[in-house]
Amino acid sequence: MKKIIIKHLLGSKANQTEFFNLPIREVLFGRENHCQVIFDASKDDLVSRQHCKITAQGENDFLLTDLNSTNGTYVNDQKIIRPQLLKPGDVVQLGNGGVKFTFDLDPRPETPIKATRLSEQISVSPATREQRIEPFFESDTTKKETRAGADSSKGIGKTTLMREISYAENNTRKKMINYGAGIIGLIIAVSGFFLYKNYQDKTQLQQSIIGIKQSSDQKIAEISANNALSPSDIFKQYAASTASIEFNWRLIHTVSGKQIYQSLYCIEKNRGRCANAVPAYRYIDGSVSPELSDENGIPIRGSGLGSGFVVDKSGFILTNRHVAASWQTSYKDFSPGVLKICQDTNCARYQIKPFTESDALWSSLNKWVPGQLGKSVEGVNDTLNVTFPNTGLAIPAHLVRVSDIADVALIKIDVINALMPVDLATDISVNPGDSITVMGYPGISPDIGVKLNSQDPFNRQSQVRVIPQPTVTSGNIGKVLQGKAEVTSDAVEDYYSEFGDAYQLTVNATGAGNSGGPVFNDQGKVIGIFSSGRQSGGTAITFAVPIKHGLEVMGINKLVQ
Repeated sequence: MKKIIIKHLLGSKANQTEFFNLPIREVLFGRENHCQVIFDASKDDLVSRQHCKITAQGENDFLLTDLNSTNGTYVNDQKIIRPQLLKPGDVVQLGNGGVKFTFDLDPRPETPIKATRLSEQISVSPATREQRIEPFFESDTTKKETRAGADSSKGIGKTTLMREISYAENNTRKKMINYGAGIIGLIIAVSGFFLYKNYQDKTQLQQSIIGIKQSSDQKIAEISANNALSPSDIFKQYAASTASIEFNWRLIHTVSGKQIYQSLYCIEKNRGRCANAVPAYRYIDGSVSPELSDENGIPIRGSGLGSGFVVDKSGFILTNRHVAASWQTSYKDFSPGVLKICQDTNCARYQIKPFTESDALWSSLNKWVPGQLGKSVEGVNDTLNVTFPNTGLAIPAHLVRVSDIADVALIKIDVINALMPVDLATDISVNPGDSITVMGYPGISPDIGVKLNSQDPFNRQSQVRVIPQPTVTSGNIGKVLQGKAEVTSDAVEDYYSEFGDAYQLTVNATGAGNSGGPVFNDQGKVIGIFSSGRQSGGTAITFAVPIKHGLEVMGINKLVQ
């Protein structure tokens, strides 16, 4: 039987060997009791509670992933910044100076895999020991991506090859930076020598060297800036963390539990029975709203698709408020009817007139939000399902928390295995022109379906299911809108943005269904939550909610308004 061999070199388990029989989905390393490889909680304090994991990608392909550990994961003395393909004999270290072990297979593959080549040694200062604290919008609807399994019986598969190419590109970038820094260092040394020969004034010499150093620092920064992640890199790393969300909600009366409807007004009777009824609206106190009832009428409800992304390995997902709690967004599913112009507060006395979209008051319906009717009325999700890429399994979710000030909501699914969360940008400046990548499930994208043959002897009917695949769209930050800002001119009394806090994007190949999807910067960090779009003539722009509002809902940041 084939086995994974973990031979411990440093740490509390030094000189011990652990075996894991294949097939196995993953091997989790950390100090928590549910890990497969458990380290001593006090002695191995550079190891995080859940530090890293090894996952099987095929018969001979194994991927090492760092789980956002405090002190990082190293392979052959090189810190990994994304999932790393392991070879038999590779040395893995958890934290600089932490526990160390070798990875091996028994038996080794018939065609030996070349051991991972060590890159030039980079001196890294010991990581500071840290204690991890586990923390605990107008449009829209959704779809995900099938992760093709590698054919392990035919050598390295496509997925493995792409990872190797990505790994090689990253090493090339790092070498360019090192070579560039070396050349610049040589320039500094030579320039310093000639400056010393040509300038006798010590002050002038010092100023010249400072100028050269500043120039070299700028050039090093320019070289490092080229190490940006492409949309393809971001997709490979976080597609599995971006989910499709299906929702279906209705409005209910909290006291009786009955569903709430829009009342109908009978405009034609036949033999004492209503032969023609139309939706009823009320005009009172200068505003128009639908007339509501808990009897028969037109149900106040909605459904659709959206997107979301994993923010915690235990199953917490961020999305838009208009996806997870759509009743808290303006309701627009109205049809022409009659308008009751009320003469008193209870509308017991009123005048009737036809009410259509051509009426000047029709646009005021855009401000009606079902969730703002008071405590006696609330919305409930009959369906809130999450589906990940390449699967047809819809996982029920429940609403955890909704932002009071932004189009953001937090939902939760129950999972057995830990999920991979995205990397959230907690303190990064966002500027117009910055490159971004958006992932999500626009409804305009064609569906991918599969036919499933039932293996249940009591239900032999086959099923056809849609397999969601995420769409990747790249663009830039077009404008940064602020809900509030300091006013520096005496001529200006206040600052106002009709969209509140938002990023205006040049991304427009998205659409309904993309709402709630992650917006990444070129370093692979989520800076916003895709929310809505606006179109005028042939011009279309889109918007995202800054991630700071997502962090607030998660309880990480507290915004002062």
